[in-house]
Amino acid sequence: MPGIVEQETTTTGDTPPVELPVDDTPPRPYVVFNQNVHLDIDFAEKRVHGRSDILIVPTADISEVREVFIDARQCDIDVSQITVSNCEVEASFQDPCERVDTPRQYRWSASQWGIRKHRMEPLLHHRRKEVSALNHDFKCCTPLNGSLKVKLPSVAEVLRKNQNSQRSDQPDILLDGEGNVGGYRINIPFKIRNVCDGFHFVGCDEADTRYPHVYTRHSIEPGTASAIFPCIDDPGSRNSWTISVTCPRTLGDAFHQPLATQQQSKGTDSLNGGRKRKHGEEEPQKSGIVLTEEDKMLDMTVVCSGYLTGEVIHKDDDTKKTMTFEVDRNKAAKHIGFAVGPFEHVDLWSEFRSEEDDTKLGVNAVKVHGYCLPGRAEEVRNTCSTLVTAVDYFVLTFGRYPFESYKVCFVDDMIEETISLCAFSLCSTRLLYPADIIDTEVETTRTLVYSLASQWFGVNIVPDTKADIWLVVGIAWFLTDHFMKMLCGNNEFRFRMKSMADRLVRTDIRRPNLQDLGEHLYLGNFEVEFMNLKAPLVLFILDRRLSKSSSSTGISKIISRMVSKANTSGQASDEVLGSDPFRRACEKAGNTRLDQFWNQWILSSGCPRFEVFQRFNKKRLCVEMTIRQTQDIIWSKPRPLKKDNFWRDVMEETHGVHASEVQQSFTGPMTIRIHEADGTPYEHIVEIRDEPAKSVRFEIPYNTKYKRLKRNRRQRERALASSARGNDDGYRDLYYLGDVMQHPDEMEEWEFCDWDESIETKMDQESYEWIRMDADFEWICEMQTNLPPYMYASQLQQDRDVVAQQDSMLFLHRSFSMTGPHPVVSTILARTLLDPRYYYGIRIMAADELPRHAVENPVKWIGLKHLLKIFQHFFCHPGTYLPLPNDFSNKRQYLVQRIIPVAVAKVRGEDGQCPKEARRFILTQLQNNDNTDNIYSDQSYICALIKALAICQVPDEKKGKQQKSMSFSFEDADEDEVMAEPVDPEPEEFRHLALEEIERFRRRDEYSPSYQNCFTVAALDALCRLMKAKVIPTDPVTFVQYLQDRTYDLVRIKACESLVELGRLANPKFLRFFLTLIGTDPSPFVRDALFKVLCRGLGSIAIGENEESEKQASNEPAEDGLIVERDDAIIEAKKKSKARKVDFSVALAALKAETAEKEDLQEAIWHAIDSPILSVSERLKLLELCSVLVEEEQSLVLNFDYPTYWTVERGEKGRNKCLVTFKRHYRTRPRKQYATQPIPPRPEPKRTITLNLNRSTSFSAKATTPSAAQPPQPPPFASTPKPSDVLSTSKPPVPVPAAKQDSGPRDKISAPPAKQSTTQESKEKPVLKPAKQLVANSASRGGTPSSTQEKAKKGESHRDSISVQTPVRPTIESQQSEAKAVVPKANGNTHLAPAKPSRPPKRASTESDSPRPTKLVKLDVSKIPRKQLEKLGKVPKPKKLVTVKFNAWHKLQRRKDNTPQAGSIRATPKHRKPDDKSIIRSPRPSAGSASPALKASGTSTARTSSPTAMSSSQKPTATANPSSQHAPSSQSSQPSGSGGSSGKPRKPLPEMRKPLPSAAPSNNPTPSKPQPQSTPAPASKGLPKLKIKLKPPTTGSSG
Repeated sequence: MPGIVEQETTTTGDTPPVELPVDDTPPRPYVVFNQNVHLDIDFAEKRVHGRSDILIVPTADISEVREVFIDARQCDIDVSQITVSNCEVEASFQDPCERVDTPRQYRWSASQWGIRKHRMEPLLHHRRKEVSALNHDFKCCTPLNGSLKVKLPSVAEVLRKNQNSQRSDQPDILLDGEGNVGGYRINIPFKIRNVCDGFHFVGCDEADTRYPHVYTRHSIEPGTASAIFPCIDDPGSRNSWTISVTCPRTLGDAFHQPLATQQQSKGTDSLNGGRKRKHGEEEPQKSGIVLTEEDKMLDMTVVCSGYLTGEVIHKDDDTKKTMTFEVDRNKAAKHIGFAVGPFEHVDLWSEFRSEEDDTKLGVNAVKVHGYCLPGRAEEVRNTCSTLVTAVDYFVLTFGRYPFESYKVCFVDDMIEETISLCAFSLCSTRLLYPADIIDTEVETTRTLVYSLASQWFGVNIVPDTKADIWLVVGIAWFLTDHFMKMLCGNNEFRFRMKSMADRLVRTDIRRPNLQDLGEHLYLGNFEVEFMNLKAPLVLFILDRRLSKSSSSTGISKIISRMVSKANTSGQASDEVLGSDPFRRACEKAGNTRLDQFWNQWILSSGCPRFEVFQRFNKKRLCVEMTIRQTQDIIWSKPRPLKKDNFWRDVMEETHGVHASEVQQSFTGPMTIRIHEADGTPYEHIVEIRDEPAKSVRFEIPYNTKYKRLKRNRRQRERALASSARGNDDGYRDLYYLGDVMQHPDEMEEWEFCDWDESIETKMDQESYEWIRMDADFEWICEMQTNLPPYMYASQLQQDRDVVAQQDSMLFLHRSFSMTGPHPVVSTILARTLLDPRYYYGIRIMAADELPRHAVENPVKWIGLKHLLKIFQHFFCHPGTYLPLPNDFSNKRQYLVQRIIPVAVAKVRGEDGQCPKEARRFILTQLQNNDNTDNIYSDQSYICALIKALAICQVPDEKKGKQQKSMSFSFEDADEDEVMAEPVDPEPEEFRHLALEEIERFRRRDEYSPSYQNCFTVAALDALCRLMKAKVIPTDPVTFVQYLQDRTYDLVRIKACESLVELGRLANPKFLRFFLTLIGTDPSPFVRDALFKVLCRGLGSIAIGENEESEKQASNEPAEDGLIVERDDAIIEAKKKSKARKVDFSVALAALKAETAEKEDLQEAIWHAIDSPILSVSERLKLLELCSVLVEEEQSLVLNFDYPTYWTVERGEKGRNKCLVTFKRHYRTRPRKQYATQPIPPRPEPKRTITLNLNRSTSFSAKATTPSAAQPPQPPPFASTPKPSDVLSTSKPPVPVPAAKQDSGPRDKISAPPAKQSTTQESKEKPVLKPAKQLVANSASRGGTPSSTQEKAKKGESHRDSISVQTPVRPTIESQQSEAKAVVPKANGNTHLAPAKPSRPPKRASTESDSPRPTKLVKLDVSKIPRKQLEKLGKVPKPKKLVTVKFNAWHKLQRRKDNTPQAGSIRATPKHRKPDDKSIIRSPRPSAGSASPALKASGTSTARTSSPTAMSSSQKPTATANPSSQHAPSSQSSQPSGSGGSSGKPRKPLPEMRKPLPSAAPSNNPTPSKPQPQSTPAPASKGLPKLKIKLKPPTTGSSG
């Protein structure tokens, strides 16, 4: 039985910002002392059940704490089995995750995302008053939802139940010496209903051929731990733990597949010797998973937080075992996790720790264990070889490891790369790599070491509040980077810090500060990544500043003290870290105040941008320097939108994440190093102050007095370098870097060149070699100076600091836009790339910069020549481009070799194409690659060559457009001459050869898989580049074939990403399939990656990434070559296109406009939300996506079943037998009438009345019926004759003799003919209403009663729509009669409709008939007193008032569906008749005071004054006197006016402030016309809620 629930629409302006729901739940006055968890894992059914014992200790008076709230999600809990200290108690449980499921009665779609989001509100992130972690340990706890409420028993009952308990059980109730109860042990049995939120099973499906295993899932925000077992899911609530996990003994036992020998000996019995099943135990089902005999024998292992205390065989089932772990230190529930599977154990600490180190560490030596799936032990040894070194380094440098051992377990399908738990880390198998792979070892090692460092800061030492999370994360990364510095060297460490600082300067624009960021980490990984970037950098520069103070070792000593206190004191306060205590410790260690530093870098956002202007003052012998800060300029500029950041912008916009105010001026010390003329560096420390002009001026003293020293030094160094070329490498190290190929013959061969004489003269006249700003790396900033380029060249060659060299390379990159390609710059870059003494990161930067200097004019491809010559010099046979056999033993040289072909592929000529020589060079390297004698794999190098092969074929569109714009074709040119130009077939031949090579490696990956199928991934990426650039035809089948379930995850993700890049989201079939993958893929990692791909695709649509190509296709010239452009349209389109790329709101509106018509997209997303394998967080993300793409609709269709009842019939009765027949029926009518309360009037909004002062006042209303051109809207869904559908029946009309109708003296109405259409009657019949409400009732949506009856016979549901539009008011106009005369006939109820005039009257126009202009006056009635409005609405002299008693109200309320349905009422102005007294006056009266009966007609559709306004299902069995139909016509207070110029007085302003009446119809007859008495009507049903829409008058409408 469907119905429509519509929320009231409010007319508001701009949509207010979205506010997060607020949780005002106070903290609970109890803490958790201990928790024991017992779990039983069933692999075959993927089920988990167990028991959770929680020891609660009230912090207030124990008599005041009467109930306890515990978090539990996705659980089935039998509350009758819950006990508290062995006492049966009352408990209630309501799973908040049940709100995710769709109720059976709901019929909603993507447009109802707001209703669904409101329904899922308990699962959303709530703003709540945060309680510090210190208070959690002693005062209170804050459960997340408290979905399980348990009432505590009285103290007397607990003592009575446990008086005979054993001595060992008494600590569970914390009996003190006096026998008082101090705590309660709550026992909760549970079953996990949906394992998708808390667990992930791998390999347990028939189609999944991986080794079966299961592990727990975790998240930053609370909510996941309670989906594993009932607990207090609060990060600040920490306690000791005991975890017992029961699992199968072997892999064969997990799927009830005994060994073949056991099957022969025991027949069909199970492995436990034919054990009988218990009562209620299900019979084990045979799994479709096929296991080999070797796999069946694999032992199952539990890897869990804490340390192992016991492993026993299950007492009831010998195919199971139970492993118990304990965590004796207080830890939160989010740090408890485990993994179960056939894991192999790798003893890392014994293999990679020498006896000497073991003796040196003594008791502090930590045992490191590795666990992996079968067959990957060697990869674990290779990947985790540095973990033992790292843990020893941390123990010796910062303090003892807080736990007994450290375990690392590698599992499949993890979204995150690592998850740090208590003494245990879950890691993804994507991190594992064999010994011959060297490309990922540095980044993988850094990731694993961070997971280890999190055991000190993150698990053992936790943040006090969310605002302190940045500090714990930053210290963990600080420890990691210090170990990487020890492992890889100082250059690697400083180069990484400088690269991260430059990236932070680019990204930290309009982002929240570090303290506020902790509140928004739940939004997504992008917030976590930003914190991982900024937090360690802030601590790095803090350490640099503290290290400069006297007797300070930086923050390393502070960290060591915190670790020592946390390990030895045993107090909970020492395991909690806050920002303020840490700042005070830093101030004490550095003997300085850090208020300004804290305000600028932690409490504010953004990074400083300096512009430095320097000038040497010869008179005063000083360097005048001005430093200006310009970060506010960058802040004020619009930030260009990127498709990669689209989802981040959406989440931050919808969740109210606002950036902190920009820091106008950063202050602090800065070290400036000036390398003066004699080559001596002089350091000067200046203080950057907060000046109003945001610029600071300094005068730095100059020390060298004679420039002659500089000239003599330079000449002497050049001579020594040329004489010692190639003979004394040690001497060359003393000179400068990049001094290779200095001999004239070598310079001629390499086409190197030096500065010209004018530059040399200018260099000799300089007073200093170069100036190094921020020499001690104390700032995260962007530094731009006015130093000439040769000073940066000197800094690149002579400064040994890798950060200074990086600054020089960045300057060369920025200055290219001003200087353009230059042979000297290319020479400097080539020498940097040639010199192996440079750090490899600097050489890679030089290789990336050389293609910009590889142009034909004016440098004659000098950059390309240098790149090819360098590669030939190092890696090819002499004189050719044939590569030497690969030798990657020098890893730094290998990284340079891998980057040069990619740099060559970026070279472009003036026509936008890559030169032939460059393309052929790349193809040669790929065709002749030889890795036979190499000990390392060349797979990553081949992938780089495939990428370069694709890049070199993609043309540069900007250069191609410039080339086309400069080409001319003249009219008199002969077409034959133009077509006779030869076409070079080489690009097409090269394309075929390149595709063959790409295809060769793609096929090779099918029979000889590469590491993580990198060949296939690289091939798909190359094909996607070529197709997107339209180099080759687009072929989606190439990528679709890799979307099968058994394909490797990274390959499937790359195939989907390629299809989205090619714009296949516009294809409805692919879109539906893509969203089906997101909703049904069993891997959480794949689902997360595909969702990010979808967001990038939608981001490209939002910013209009593909609109330029579409415009080019649409603006192709016609056959005659003529292109007509409209300047205004082009300018407007360009403005819109530009706004989409910088304004997020415009981009979002454009995306919504483009996807509004894509119903397939909305339907597919909505269907994906209902997928049972998605977690709650994944469903919420899809719901957020719906809110972005779909306009919200606040109405909802509900479907209810009719109540059922049974009847019994007695049949034949025989001997010892009686036949009884039961029949099921559906009740469609109420068994009795129910009294209802009247609906209170709603407050009337501000309204404006428009009066036409040229017309006489008249109000009219009519019941409108839909015309033939606009049929009535169908119901929301097709109705069928099912019990749950709406049943609508009609009864035959009962003939009733027509009665005469009296009229007033002026309203003389002749008796109508015997036959008239009901439709005409509905048009002519007026329905009066209160003047303020202006209510008009619709007769029927179906038009005529016959059509309504036909629909009712077919069983279609009848939907009446009632709506209100308050701003639109009917204009007071003169009446106008119908122009068409219709022969009157009897209607369905044999009521006679009034006759139409025989002559068509003159049609009144909207303009006034008088010569004066029309005047419209708008009156605001909101400020007029109510009494005045009542006076205006009163009628001075009513002629006659006739009231007819209607006795069939109960008949009108009876419906088949027993549900009040909405009605449709439209108020339209009635046109006046012309002033023609010869025409019979129309029976429609003018507006006047309504009778009580008519007032009641405005309250509901069932009480309308006209029986024709009823639907066919509402017709009464008995009809009242027909004269009641025309009773309103006799109530006219005055005759209607004739026209605007008739001279008759206008009617006073009607009453507009009376609320919609809801009283029952009056039964009192008027004195003028008494009515016959009738039986009183029974009590009617509840009045339906009406919603009235007033439509403005349509000019020239009939009737």
